Amino acid sequence: MITSASANQCSPDNPVEQTFSLDSKILSEQISVVHYSFSTSKDIPVIYITDGQKMIDNGALERIKTLTREEKIPKAEYVFVSTIAAETKEDKRNTYFFCNADYIWFFEEELVPRIEGAPSRKAKNRSLIGISFGGLNAAYFSGKTDLFQNYALLSPITYPCDDALKAIAFSKNKNLNIIISTGKNDAEKYVTPLANLYTSKEYRVKNITTNGAHDFENWNGQLQEVLNTLLQ
Repeated sequence: MITSASANQCSPDNPVEQTFSLDSKILSEQISVVHYSFSTSKDIPVIYITDGQKMIDNGALERIKTLTREEKIPKAEYVFVSTIAAETKEDKRNTYFFCNADYIWFFEEELVPRIEGAPSRKAKNRSLIGISFGGLNAAYFSGKTDLFQNYALLSPITYPCDDALKAIAFSKNKNLNIIISTGKNDAEKYVTPLANLYTSKEYRVKNITTNGAHDFENWNGQLQEVLNTLLQ
């Protein structure tokens, strides 16, 4: 489905929506993508969200629409990238998120060019949000690619892949903006090593601690603070 609007129609009450399956040669899979834009400006920041279909199904997009309409967050573009295979319906999140270099290559060579065209935005106007194992994926991206300058790791669980921490430690990336969050009885044990590592790289690090759990209610509740920080 593709829904379009002219520049003077596009608004928080009437965003431009595009839903499509991207036939990835790199991943040998069709990747489902939902692309929402609250402005037709080519300079508007763009935020990529992994676990995209789950985030939409659990209220993240509706929360973003409300926050944008009420002017509680700046206008932006949002790209929800599903981990659920379009044809088989298999959830490939563990395959993609556990330090998978091909997943980075997919973003660099296929997804971002499809969304942004050429020339694409600068890294400072591009953000990546990941939840749970998606936070591990975002950590790996932050060490391995210069595609993004802004990251939000919400309840990151990093134990499946030590290579993510190694990638950060040896990364040559500069001036990253990092948000790391945890609830109670959530991802506390993984946050401090990540925050310390990022701080040692002289990145800007913001820690968020909530009373929430490892669930979508907690993550959706953080969106206003997270998005305002990413979109500064």
